[in-house]
Amino acid sequence: MRIGQPQSERNRPGQDTWISPDQALGSDPSNMTAAPPPDDAPAPTTQRLWRPLSYQARNPKERKGFDRFGDWFTGAVQRRRWKQHVLRAQARKVVELSESFHNHSERAFDLEVETAREAARRGRRDPESRTHAFAVVREAVRRTVGLGLYPEQVMGGWVMEDGCIAEMATGEGKTVTACLTAAVQAWMGYGVHVVTVNDYLARRDAELNEPVYRRLGLSVGAIQDTSEEEQRREAYACDVTYTSDQQLIFDFLRDRLKAPLQPRVVSLLLEEVSDTNPNPRSQLWTERLVMRGQYAAIIDEADSVLVDQATTPAIIGVEGGEDVAADYYRVAAELAQELKRGAHYEVDVRQHRVDINDDGLEKLSELADKLPPFWAGPRRREELVTQALVAAELFHREDHYIVQDDDVKIVDIHTGRVLEGRQWQLGLHQAVQAKESIPITSPRHTMARMSYQRFFQLYRRLAGMTGTAWEVRNELWKTYQLPVVRIPTHKPVIRVHRRDRLCPDQTAKFKAVADRVERHHKILRPVLIGTRSVDASELMSQLLTERNIPHNVLNAVRHEQEATIVATAGKKGAVTVATNMAGRGTDIILARGVPELGGLVVIATERHDARRVDRQLFGRSGRQGDPGLAETFVSLDDQLIKTAGIRILARLLKAVPSLSVFGLHRLLWQQAQFAASRRQAVSREMVAKSDQWFDRALYYHSR
Repeated sequence: MRIGQPQSERNRPGQDTWISPDQALGSDPSNMTAAPPPDDAPAPTTQRLWRPLSYQARNPKERKGFDRFGDWFTGAVQRRRWKQHVLRAQARKVVELSESFHNHSERAFDLEVETAREAARRGRRDPESRTHAFAVVREAVRRTVGLGLYPEQVMGGWVMEDGCIAEMATGEGKTVTACLTAAVQAWMGYGVHVVTVNDYLARRDAELNEPVYRRLGLSVGAIQDTSEEEQRREAYACDVTYTSDQQLIFDFLRDRLKAPLQPRVVSLLLEEVSDTNPNPRSQLWTERLVMRGQYAAIIDEADSVLVDQATTPAIIGVEGGEDVAADYYRVAAELAQELKRGAHYEVDVRQHRVDINDDGLEKLSELADKLPPFWAGPRRREELVTQALVAAELFHREDHYIVQDDDVKIVDIHTGRVLEGRQWQLGLHQAVQAKESIPITSPRHTMARMSYQRFFQLYRRLAGMTGTAWEVRNELWKTYQLPVVRIPTHKPVIRVHRRDRLCPDQTAKFKAVADRVERHHKILRPVLIGTRSVDASELMSQLLTERNIPHNVLNAVRHEQEATIVATAGKKGAVTVATNMAGRGTDIILARGVPELGGLVVIATERHDARRVDRQLFGRSGRQGDPGLAETFVSLDDQLIKTAGIRILARLLKAVPSLSVFGLHRLLWQQAQFAASRRQAVSREMVAKSDQWFDRALYYHSR
C-alpha cells in the first residue's frame, strides 16, 4: 500500500545514481559504492532506481570466554559515549537552526531540503551536516503537522542516527521522533524500514507522518496483512516503508524461497533497473522479488521485536496433505488420561517438561496390548503420550492459547495477542488439538526458517526506540551491537508508585483489586487493570460485573477495538481490564478534569517474567508530566513464583506472612524475575545457535 507521492519527483533520492558495470559485477559486492555518472550517461529519469546492497551480517559469530567479556565491556563503554549534557547541547543547536527557517519561503525552504538531501547522498555524516539535516526535518514537521519537536525528541533521533536504541518514556512522542532518523537515512536512496509491532500501528504511523516525508521529497508505503504481492513490492520500493516485524520477516523468507541464492548473486540481482540501461536478468528477478534489500531499519518497541519475539524463529511451512496420524494423537490423548500425576509421571514446571517413570511405562505397555500393532513400539508410544501429557499439564487454555473457529490459536505470552497462522512444532500443536477434541490439522513441513536475531543482523544500519530497554542492554549489544541510551523526559515524572501488596492467595488478591477499583470508580478516577492471561482478565471482569462497575475488556479474545479502548481509557470513570497488549504504541490521554482527580491509576494483578514489562504497563500512567498512580497486587500462588521463585522462601512467607514487613517478598519477586528473564535469554541463545548451525550446514552444502 503506497501512502502518498513525494512533492517533487525531481527531489527523489536515487534518481541520478549510476553504478558502473565493473562495480556491479565485481568479485566483492560488499565494496560497492556509488560512482559519478560518466559524461555520456543518459539523463536521469523519474523512474525509481535501486542501489545494490551488501548482505554482510552485523554480528553473526558466537562469542565465548574472553570474547564475550570483551563484548560486554565494549558495550558498557559505548553507552557512556552519549552523555546527556552533550546530546542536549547538540539538540539545542538543531532547534536553534530549525527556528531560523521559520521565516523562509517555501522556495527557500526547498533549497534547504535539497542541500540536506545532497549531503546525505554523498555520505556526509559530520556534525554540521547532520545538524542541518535534522533542523530541516524538524522544520518540515512543524510546517506539515504543526508539531514543534522537543529537544528530547531531537536527542532520541540523534542517537538513533548513530545506531543506538533510544529509551524514551511512554508519551514522549516516539512516533514522530522516528521521522528525524528515517528521513535522513531515506535521502541516501536505499530505502528505510520503520518496523512496528502490528499492522494497525504501521498504517497509522505511515498516514500520520506521510505529509512530513512528502514535503521532504520522499515517498511512503505501508505493508498490511491484506496487501497483495504487487502492493507489497510497490510499498517496499518507496523511500520509507512502514511494516510490522512479522510482515517484514515473512516477506524476506518468501523472497528467499523464490531466490535461494548466495549473497553475491543476490546483490547482482538487485542492481538498478531502468529503461535506459535494461538488464533482462535483473528485470526478471526484481519482478519476482518483493523486497529490494535491507539497508536501514528503525524499530519501534525495539525490546518487544528484538528480544521478546526472538524466542521463536519465524518459519514458513506447507501442509503435509492428509495426515494419516491424526488418530494417533487422539489415542495418545486418551492414554494420557489413564496415567496419574505423581504415580506414573512427574511434571517439572520450571523446566517445562514431563517425565514418565517406570510405573508409567509399564502402565502404557499394558494399555497398548489392546491397541493396534502401531502402539507396540515402546519409544514411539512414549513420545506420543509424553507430548499429550505436555499439552495437558503445561499448556493451558485462555493462557497459552485460545480456541476459535474449531482451531487452536497461540497467544503471545509477551503481548497477549493471537499469533495468527502460527503452530507449535514436533506434534505439540496436534496434541493440543486432540486435548481440546477439535479437528486435527496436518503437521507442517518447514520450507524456510530464520530467527529474529539473524534477520535483523542482516541490516547494515539498525536502530530503535522503546520505553523499556535498559534491563536488556547487555543482550542488545551482544546480539545486535546496539547500545541503549536513555533519553530524559520532557517534563518530570510525578507518577506515584506504591509498594506491592502481598495477598495470601489468588482469590484474596482479585477481591482486593476489585475493592480498590471500586473506591477509585466512586470518584470517577480512571483505572487500567493489567492481567497476565486471558483467564485472569475474564475473572477480573466477572468480579467487576458483580459490583456493577461498567468496564471494557481487552484480551486475545476481545481485541477488535483495541486502539479505541486504550485511547478512551483516560476518561472519567473509565475502567479497562487488559492483558499485556494494553496499548503499546497508543497513548492514554487524560480527559478534562482527570488530572485534578489524581490522574490514571494503573493496577497490576501480577508481576511479569521481565521487570521491563511491568515498567511498560506502569508507563501508561503519568505521561508528559501528568499525575498518576501505579501499584501491584501479588500472591504466593502467582505463576511467576511457581515457575521461578525460591521455593523455600515462598513456603516461609506462606507460613509466616508477617515476615513480609521485612521486605522478604520483594526479594522473592526480584529473584523470580531475574531467574525467569535469564531462562528466556538462554532460550534466545539456543535459537541463535540453531540458526548458526543451519547457516554452516547450508554453506557447506552449497560448496
